Amino acid sequence: MTVELELKYLLRDAATGDRLVAADRHGPFTAAGQVRTIQHEDRYVDTSDGALARAGFAARLRTAQGWTLISMKSNAGPAAGDPLHRRQELEGPATRTLDPRAWPPSPARSLILELCGDAPLLELVTVRQLRRRRELRDGDFVAAELSVDEVDVVARGRVVDRFAELEVELVGGGEARLAELARVFASDPELTPASGSKLETALRIASPAPASSGGAR
Repeated sequence: MTVELELKYLLRDAATGDRLVAADRHGPFTAAGQVRTIQHEDRYVDTSDGALARAGFAARLRTAQGWTLISMKSNAGPAAGDPLHRRQELEGPATRTLDPRAWPPSPARSLILELCGDAPLLELVTVRQLRRRRELRDGDFVAAELSVDEVDVVARGRVVDRFAELEVELVGGGEARLAELARVFASDPELTPASGSKLETALRIASPAPASSGGAR
């Protein structure tokens, strides 16, 4: 497995995302090149009894521009108020089918088959996101990638809500590079550290807790 290190923030509004992705500097780092835009459809899957979640993983089938990728990420979240997310990750090629035995062999596929056995995968929730991305450089060195994601949460075939996130993923150098960026973003009042993953946010939106019928106590 690889370890994914990234800063994650919820954005107050779309204008905040526009401002951040258009900025040419973020603290000591220079934003390089044009903004790259890509549309993703992410389907999060598990068995009916949550075999993957019990093992500490979330599984995502991402489809974009004709390809599909399976990602397995550990579920451990950050400390409260900390934007730094550290997760183990496995990835591999896949297809749109929910049967992992039909996917090309990969470590991610093998782990799903090991954890799920013969239990079929079911779709938990889908998010569709428009991602705008730029490299952050320190001189000629690429330190991180900054992404602004506009996310639609899809449940029962319809969009039930939307939210936006800023993600800054470490590409090169040590973790201290992300700490430098975290200090820059900590002073921005329109950013709130994200306490969980997109899956957790989408599930809260798609499956809200039922209102109490017992009245105030």
